[in-house]
Amino acid sequence: MSKCASRRLLLAAGVICSVSASASAQEILLDGIVVTSTKTEESAIDALSGSSAVNREQLDEQFNADRVSEVLRTIPGVTTQETAGDTATAINIRGLQDFGRVNVLVDGARQNFQRSGHSANGVFYIEPEMIKRVDITRGPTATIYGSGAIGGVAAFETLDADDILKPGEYAAVQSKTSYGTNGNEKLASGTTAVKVGNFDILGQFNGRWNNDYEDGDGNDVPGSNDETDSKLVKMRIRPGEGQQITASLIDYNSAFTDEIEGGGASVNYDSEVENRQYTLGYTFKSPTNPLIDFSGKIYRNETNVDQTRLSTGDASYMSLTNAPGAITCGAAFSDPPPSPPLTTNIPCFYISGVNPAGAQRSFNAETDGFDVFNTSRFNAASGVDVALTYGVDGFRDQVDTVDATGSGDEFTPSGERNIWGSFVQSKITFFDIVDVIGALRYDNYELDGNGVNVQDEHVSPKVTLAVTPVQGVTVFGTWAEGFRAPALSETLMSGTHPVFANFQIRPNPELKPEVAQNVEGGVNLKFDNVITTGDRFRAKVTAFRNEVSDYIDIVSVDGPIDEMEFGMVIRGTFRKFFGVPFFEDDYVQYQNVNNATLDGIELEAFYDAGQWFAGVNAHRIRGKNDDTGLGLYSVPADQITVTAGFRAFDEKLVAGGRVRFVAEQDRFEEGDTRAFQHTDPYNVVDLFAQYEATANTTLNLNIDNVFDETYRQHLDQYNSPGIGARVGLTMRFGAD
Repeated sequence: MSKCASRRLLLAAGVICSVSASASAQEILLDGIVVTSTKTEESAIDALSGSSAVNREQLDEQFNADRVSEVLRTIPGVTTQETAGDTATAINIRGLQDFGRVNVLVDGARQNFQRSGHSANGVFYIEPEMIKRVDITRGPTATIYGSGAIGGVAAFETLDADDILKPGEYAAVQSKTSYGTNGNEKLASGTTAVKVGNFDILGQFNGRWNNDYEDGDGNDVPGSNDETDSKLVKMRIRPGEGQQITASLIDYNSAFTDEIEGGGASVNYDSEVENRQYTLGYTFKSPTNPLIDFSGKIYRNETNVDQTRLSTGDASYMSLTNAPGAITCGAAFSDPPPSPPLTTNIPCFYISGVNPAGAQRSFNAETDGFDVFNTSRFNAASGVDVALTYGVDGFRDQVDTVDATGSGDEFTPSGERNIWGSFVQSKITFFDIVDVIGALRYDNYELDGNGVNVQDEHVSPKVTLAVTPVQGVTVFGTWAEGFRAPALSETLMSGTHPVFANFQIRPNPELKPEVAQNVEGGVNLKFDNVITTGDRFRAKVTAFRNEVSDYIDIVSVDGPIDEMEFGMVIRGTFRKFFGVPFFEDDYVQYQNVNNATLDGIELEAFYDAGQWFAGVNAHRIRGKNDDTGLGLYSVPADQITVTAGFRAFDEKLVAGGRVRFVAEQDRFEEGDTRAFQHTDPYNVVDLFAQYEATANTTLNLNIDNVFDETYRQHLDQYNSPGIGARVGLTMRFGAD
């Protein structure tokens, strides 16, 4: 069958089955529960911040996703960065990402894994089938939720037994299978839940198998295949009224080929990832004492990436005389050396066996942490309600990198970082009309590695004022400060970049922490019965200006032409070579940019009339280095996402379509070494449908990129997938 015929067949299937998104799903972004804004549960539409929530219903009905990025990139102010050769995801909020600028949590556990390269510097691994809810708060207004979150917080909550069991059931099993045409995608998932008295437990196993996918031009994207399995176990005990003990284990394993490009060549690594997470939590909300609403959690997160090199790497050279196998110094060379040998009047000779095929390296990161807080509620006076939240949290990052023949341990250095903080926040409500929030957070950090020890501390304030002049309309404004301590790699990275882009990378133990001062204002609109009885309209508009002082970025420091001196070798690559000019840029280094400013506006709006619904999400964000006036490359492209849909057959069928209009992003220096990340504008159409065939059987159909658009999402290194259809079957059986 020709490609055009395939397109027509898939499009016809999409038109027959659907044209939009779940109405109940559309209200979720703003009616869904968030906790990242104030550490207490509230709906996103009531949050006095740029907050959104996506729950399991929307994940199933709209996306049936194989990557969590498919969901996140539809939320205003949020985008992601991925590589074809890794199943990890990096989250970007309002143009800020990497090194903990976005605090990513899974069941309350921080995801701090990072390895330096040509992609994101801070990623996490998660299986979409495990997710119960995604809770996003944009900007440092959520700084009380964790240190470093000057960009925002993204919290993922995994499934529990109540998500599988129906009322009155003591056991249930659920299976899900799915197949995707682009990349021969396969999913097999099984979930079991049991409830006995005050105890319940859930277990889930997932397997995914993907071949290389095709982009919109029909070209295979090499290295985009993977095999991934994951397990989730979560148990809960309720020892008394208002009390709950929760323990969970997540085990995520993935195998893929990691391709590292640079210098006109590429290096492939056979890669295996194991991410294991343990959490133990206790909550107690007193049924009789409003001063006690307590939550405590400890966790451990282990991420290990083992890699084996699949091809022999670049050789190095040094000599006193011309020797067999000699080559022209500084010229391109290979393993084995050229024959007949190239010679030069500068003494040098070829050394083989540097970065050979089969060489191994590993990146290991362990994060141990805790989070303890309590909320006390009381009436300060008639019509004056107070919620006082206070607590302490902390974590320790331990990084261990081993790379005997390469530079992985130079770019992702081993070391330890300890951060802890305490906070207090009061929310005072006057006659249900005026809300005043005041907060303070104290952070303390210590970083140790490679003979460097750095310590610092900071106090971050926050003030919010909100007024509800008429029911359904809330206007709010916030000034908040956020604090981010330098990461291990930013502080300790040291070495020489592999040939042929030979330049030094120097550590910077003098790095100062980043401090963000954010001014934000917004309007929340919440109306029911607007046009017809039972309809709902929700909207949130937020504008912000975030000024980050001492912003940390990697910079190139120009110096005089270096000349090589005999005997100076770093990882087999000379910095200087017998008086021969080698490079002009003296070195690159993470440094504090004097100031960086990001500003923008975000919109979320949804209307649900029952039988049909429609919504729009949009953002426009700008960011620049105030020292140079140049744009920050991490700022996402402007985007508008439109979704519309209907329900039919007593709401058993939910069908829809989504269009993303994405502008070009070229607002940073053309000469920047990251200029390959400039992206052209594109429009992508997705269709989806879910049909509840029986009480125990549900069918899903998704058609992504209906018109086979060739595009690349900003920050990504590879083209995104072309057209692809996914079909899914979910079956569930319960016992009562």
